[in-house]
Amino acid sequence: MCRVKFCISFTQMRLSLSLFFTKSGILEAECDGCGSDTDEGRNVGELLLPQYALATGGLAKDHRPLITFPDNNNFHLITASEYRRLLLYLTSVPTILEADMGFHIIIDRRKDRWNSVKTVLLRVSEFFPGIIHAVYVLRPASFLQKALSEVSSKLFKEEFRFRVHVCSSIEELYEHFDKSQLTPDLGGELQYSHSEWIQQRIALEKFSTLMKEISSKLDHFMHGIVDCDMGNDPSQTKDLLDCQESRYKALKTELASATTQGEELLTQVRKPNLTYNIISHVAAVERLLVQLEETEKQFDNFWQKHSMKLNHWLKFRTFLLNFKQMQATLDGHLKTACDMTEVGETASRVESLIQEACDFEKLCNCDLTTAKEVIDDGEQLMQDPLSSVDHIESKCEELRRTSTLLLDKIQKRNLLLAKARELMDRIDKANEWCATGVELLAGDRGLVAVDKLLKDAESFGLTAPDQFRDMLMQSATQETRALVTQVAQRVEDMWLMVTVKRATLQRAAAKPARPVQTVPPQSATLAQANQMETSGGSVSSGGEDAEARRSRRGHVLAELLQTERVYVQELGSILTGYKEEIEKSENQNLLPSTLVGQADVLFGNLHELFTFHQDVFLKDLERSISATELVALCFVEKRETFFRLYSYYCQNIPRSERLRETLVDTHLFLQACQLRLGHKLPLAAYLLKPVQRITKYQLLLKDLLRYSECGSMTTGLQQALDCMLVVLKCVNDSMHQIAITGVPVDLSQQGELLMQGSFLVVSENKRDLRLRIRPRRRHIFLYEKAMLFCKPATKNSHNKATYHFKHDLQMSQIGLTESVKGDPRKFEVWRQGRQEVHTITAPNVEVKRAWVDRIKRVLLDQLKELKGERVRQYGAQHHRTLIQTNSWDVGPGNPPRGVPPGAAAPTHPTHPAAPTHPPRTASCDTHDEPCWSTDPSDDDDDEPDHAPAVGCALVALSDYTAVGASEVSLREGQHAELLKVGCAGWWYVRLAGGSGEGWAPAAYLDQRKTSRSSSRSHDRLHEH
Repeated sequence: MCRVKFCISFTQMRLSLSLFFTKSGILEAECDGCGSDTDEGRNVGELLLPQYALATGGLAKDHRPLITFPDNNNFHLITASEYRRLLLYLTSVPTILEADMGFHIIIDRRKDRWNSVKTVLLRVSEFFPGIIHAVYVLRPASFLQKALSEVSSKLFKEEFRFRVHVCSSIEELYEHFDKSQLTPDLGGELQYSHSEWIQQRIALEKFSTLMKEISSKLDHFMHGIVDCDMGNDPSQTKDLLDCQESRYKALKTELASATTQGEELLTQVRKPNLTYNIISHVAAVERLLVQLEETEKQFDNFWQKHSMKLNHWLKFRTFLLNFKQMQATLDGHLKTACDMTEVGETASRVESLIQEACDFEKLCNCDLTTAKEVIDDGEQLMQDPLSSVDHIESKCEELRRTSTLLLDKIQKRNLLLAKARELMDRIDKANEWCATGVELLAGDRGLVAVDKLLKDAESFGLTAPDQFRDMLMQSATQETRALVTQVAQRVEDMWLMVTVKRATLQRAAAKPARPVQTVPPQSATLAQANQMETSGGSVSSGGEDAEARRSRRGHVLAELLQTERVYVQELGSILTGYKEEIEKSENQNLLPSTLVGQADVLFGNLHELFTFHQDVFLKDLERSISATELVALCFVEKRETFFRLYSYYCQNIPRSERLRETLVDTHLFLQACQLRLGHKLPLAAYLLKPVQRITKYQLLLKDLLRYSECGSMTTGLQQALDCMLVVLKCVNDSMHQIAITGVPVDLSQQGELLMQGSFLVVSENKRDLRLRIRPRRRHIFLYEKAMLFCKPATKNSHNKATYHFKHDLQMSQIGLTESVKGDPRKFEVWRQGRQEVHTITAPNVEVKRAWVDRIKRVLLDQLKELKGERVRQYGAQHHRTLIQTNSWDVGPGNPPRGVPPGAAAPTHPTHPAAPTHPPRTASCDTHDEPCWSTDPSDDDDDEPDHAPAVGCALVALSDYTAVGASEVSLREGQHAELLKVGCAGWWYVRLAGGSGEGWAPAAYLDQRKTSRSSSRSHDRLHEH
């Protein structure tokens, strides 16, 4: 909305003020008559006192004003400039209407000489500012001067623009003037007091000056409020309104004060028996007061309109501010609602999501109520005639639309979660039914129990497996599709087994009874278990005969071969129909500029995939299709090729998608290629075929494994399935690895990528308190030499995950705490004596266990390598044997590493007074820092302790610098005594010579040997 202007009101106000001061005639007289300090001569006040000329207020019979030049014999004392200034002031005394009619001038020169008459007439003719109607000259009364005037008057009357009447006596004036309009010196009756007239004129001048000041302030105020910027911030507009209202009240006070002063002046000039001259002053004051009243009314009207529009502007800006805040809040809720896509994979998770949705709905309802209030304010604002209805209506409509959209999202979310809860209820019931079926099949129950089991299936909608699968798939989402597929398959398998069981029982009931050999319960259970096999959580019935399994296996093999041929054909059509056409020289001018020379980016190594599948893998399948074991061998032998080719193709997908986005499948050249090939789908769909194919293999192998007999066939298929799952994992890991950004280290130098996954991480640093300690979502990459902590970023336009590098930990510097109190899913990695600790929360206990096991293996391998390197260095320098015994290497029946097979493992003497080892905890001692690699008490069974006995003598294998106050530094060859065995390879020792005691890494220490035993050990070591 533009700034409010009041052009009409302002113009009316200025016109009123102009008329006010013009009609009074006071302002002009003061400005032009009073003069400044630099003007020559006297000011008006000084010129009025000698009575050179008078405006007595008298009127001629034609009602024209009269100005008198009395015969005071002093006219020669006034200069031309003073004369002009005086006349300008006197002509401003009558009203404008009277002045426009013209003036009558009486020049009284009865006591003067005739020459002065001409001088006065010349000055009047030259300097008189108004219209002269007639000049009446009372000629000198002396005989000589009268005679001279009679002669000369006839000569110079024609020289002036106005009429000149030369009067011999005052009686001649009565023809033109009434006696009541003439002063006594002219024989009239007008009681004129020059001193009183001057006093009243001074009062009028002061009042006019006050009016001028008020006029200037009003003009300045109106200009200011008309031209000011009312601002876009409601607080700024409110401050402006308060400031202008304060100034308005101040001006109102001044107007009231001026009115009071004018009324007091009117009282002073209004007296009984007033002459015309004084009556004119009363009329002037009354006229000023009337104009002042009109001015105040117009000023009030102007302010009322302005304040109304300013208040409207304030309401409008407040509405816009509330709209922006509310729109931003609703947009945030809408984004949150759009991001709430998870439906959960378990019943407990679904209930948790329903509670979250309920809390979110309550929060949204509060904001929706506020949005409704903002809309109501907008509708009320639109009723104001000053409002821009279309603008406000669009904002209200936008809020209504966003509110409706948010409500719709919330309702759809609630409906989706309700269906998910219903789906989970069905899945739970189905799983319970399957568990009951397993118990029934494992036991020796009759036909009645089987029929009851089938009858119970109807409680959760299972009447036929196919219909049940379709019903579940209709309610399934992208997250639950895999679970639903697994449950549906389990239900189908169980239904098949129960059906076969029922058929078997029916056939047995129809046959005559025959002797049955008694079988112990354990044997029956084992026999029944041998008839069933499970795969991926699904149970396959042992009741199926070999013919049925062979038939299904044949269908899967046929599907594998047929889909492989189709896949090769589709790859070939992409290469011939798209890539070769793009690379043809005659088509270069038809290509979009961004595609020229970019075929390898668009298609990646698709040609290598086609060559491998057409010339190698498909032929191997065709030769091996008759034997399931040979088919499995094809996958095992081509594992590395699968990984190499598909890793490169998947890693190139983001580049290909970015290039394809610049082209769009609707480009005429690509459309022509698609039309020639007869493809129903665009190029983008066919470029996803390799990704879909590599995931299809493991599904087909699982089906083959399900329908295969035990033995070498199952072993081979399991091996092939494991290989393809490893390939999928490696491809997935490589896709995640290339998505890492901002890594300051060379990932190729960090060894093999062992694991990667998403966790909640709490980081603490004793030296840097600024390190965040609240849980953060981090994607962790575990390499052989480092752990990388990355922040998952929002998916980009290609729907690909990216990770921003945050920090890394070198595996050679970290310690591990397997369990953390309060949550079985948590474990810790730390470094620098727990100066920096990262508490990691896994999604579940299984994931935590897998990561802990892998980290332990990496740490143990590093410890073995470090200790072996120290042994080799020490042996090379001092030529004596160092036998490495390690609590992770030495076990019952296993000789220490470095000892020939069959040789007896060295024994360590136990000091008779040695105390028993303290239990292993997360810290080595109550007063010490945690050790380099700590391990809670839940892995004692996995790693038996074979450390040397307390009290034995030790020797340092290499130099070591202490890190914490609880550690001791070692020098190579220094002797020490073992006082206590800590956890994870730390020993508490006392250095020889009283050099101190503390914790030291066991990798840097070994037991001292006698020279003979050292020599034998040295010989055995060099034999290997």
